[in-house]
Amino acid sequence: MKICIIVPSYNAAATLSSLLEALISLYPCVVIVDDGSEDETALIARYFARHGVVLLQHPVNRGKGAALRTGFNWAIKRGFEAAVTLDSDLQHSYEDLPGLLNIFNRDHLDLLIGTRFPNIKEMPKIRRFGNRFSSWIASRFCHQPIYDSQCGYRIYRLTTCKSILQALALERFDTETEVIIRIAFARLRIGFAPITVIYPTDEMHKTYYRPFWDTNLIFRFYVKEFCRRRFTHLGRQNTKRLKKHIKFLQYGHGISFEKS
Repeated sequence: MKICIIVPSYNAAATLSSLLEALISLYPCVVIVDDGSEDETALIARYFARHGVVLLQHPVNRGKGAALRTGFNWAIKRGFEAAVTLDSDLQHSYEDLPGLLNIFNRDHLDLLIGTRFPNIKEMPKIRRFGNRFSSWIASRFCHQPIYDSQCGYRIYRLTTCKSILQALALERFDTETEVIIRIAFARLRIGFAPITVIYPTDEMHKTYYRPFWDTNLIFRFYVKEFCRRRFTHLGRQNTKRLKKHIKFLQYGHGISFEKS
């Protein structure tokens, strides 16, 4: 497959060099989407341009979802078949990627999401609770197990997810929930695989997830999605089709939706 790696980045100068040095030795196309950074993120990405790194920039900070959409659109226009997304703060191990790609191809997945629950005890408590709750809600909306709804370490099959990715409407961390729901509704195949996650405590690896505001945005999305499914004819129709599809996979083909 023709694959690119998309790294949404905001004020990531402290960690970006180490990440790019590792990635460019393994993969030919790495795309940095600088989401209005105020540090040297763009300068570092330009330095690595001679090694094939592509820099896309937002003049102001728009949010992780907007950065992902910019990266997806760039990759789709250039005919890439798959896109890997991972964070710039070194919490996602690039060493996991070959194994994730093997599972993605082996299981003919349209979306593979890394799951951090093998390392659940290392996750900060407030994020642990929020992730479990969010994943439980996502599972209910998708009518199939969603083991880690907020993990940004993912592989998308652009040839099948193209129209969904181009139509994403949200711009912050709620985008990662939106895309799971949309891909499930399109009856595409979602899989999960364990990943290594590091939760450093120093300022170099600062997270920009705002527990109150971003959780509220995700909650608002679920409320709107619930109303669409309950009170619109198309929403009710699509929900019925999804339920029938999941039952067919489970009982018609014996698929159990277990983690890979």
